[in-house]
Amino acid sequence: MEKKRIVWIELLRIAACVGVLGIHAGSQHFRDMPVDSTVWQVSNFYHGINRFAVACFIMISGSLYLSSKRTWDLKKLWQRNILPVASAYLFWQLFYGFYRIAVNGGPKIGSMEFFKKMLVYVSKPYFHLWYLPMLMGLLIITPLVWEIVNSSRGKQWSQYMILLFLVFQIFTYTAGRFNLPWKEHVQSLMDTVHPELVTGYIGYFVLGHYLYEYGLPKKLEKAVYILGTVMIFAGIWLCQKESLMTGKATQAFYENYTFFTFMWSTAVFLFFKEQVSKIKWSQKLEKAVCSLGGCTFGIYLVHAFVRDILYRNGIDSMMIKNTVLAVPVVMLLIFFISWGIVYIVRKIPFIRKWIM
Repeated sequence: MEKKRIVWIELLRIAACVGVLGIHAGSQHFRDMPVDSTVWQVSNFYHGINRFAVACFIMISGSLYLSSKRTWDLKKLWQRNILPVASAYLFWQLFYGFYRIAVNGGPKIGSMEFFKKMLVYVSKPYFHLWYLPMLMGLLIITPLVWEIVNSSRGKQWSQYMILLFLVFQIFTYTAGRFNLPWKEHVQSLMDTVHPELVTGYIGYFVLGHYLYEYGLPKKLEKAVYILGTVMIFAGIWLCQKESLMTGKATQAFYENYTFFTFMWSTAVFLFFKEQVSKIKWSQKLEKAVCSLGGCTFGIYLVHAFVRDILYRNGIDSMMIKNTVLAVPVVMLLIFFISWGIVYIVRKIPFIRKWIM
């Protein structure tokens, strides 16, 4: 029997999925347009405003996998959670490898050159598939982290891990984006310590659990909304300012580990948890939302293929002069075409479990 889904989480999952598409649609000409052009500035805006997506995906996973209502059996964890992700990763790495060879007029299938080319392509994640091995890593250590955050002092341990994540990852990484005095020496010192358990995406994983379980006081919640909004616009502005100064496009100030994106992602997650969750949905609409939410993993996997097909047919963020409108149009086209593919493919039970 399928577990009951939480509507606001499914809505956030959909928003994060659309956000990923926004990043990839908005950044199509991020590197090949003059940084003083309107097209680049629009690209920079869409690229930045959607940066909550990855962090929120991870926070959703943390809120669900680290929930106090769950218990973990290692055998089931590997069979039901880790192996399906590993299987999907392998399949889509091979799929995109075949696709790139085909569209680039690569070597004949079955030849030694073909296998060498495939080996090169599958040796590292395709540009968006990096998320899957990262997720596998989080799942592997989930039982250990679950024990920590759900112990008798679980709330305090969660706060401690988030604080360390802020100090050793978020603040350190963000400071590295600026030309500060003694920057290299301070970063070298921090990297020497570098407590591995809290310097990766696990910080967002635990943050999602904490916000889901405990939330924030109302005054602090409002402050997060304000600060998150200010921060992401500041990050977008700083990227534009530095790009104009250097003549080279940069996204340094709204990357996933910057304080700008940390605050923006936290604000978006909290907004869905505290505000969107209050909306009353009809049973029919609830079912539709949850069905769409269940397709987002597949949409994420297939959207790069759809984006490339559209691009090769002249449909991208510069297909019309008004880039402000072009980017959302491309996002929606990628989303609905990908959704259609996933909806059909998921009708096949084996594929639904092991590929998407």
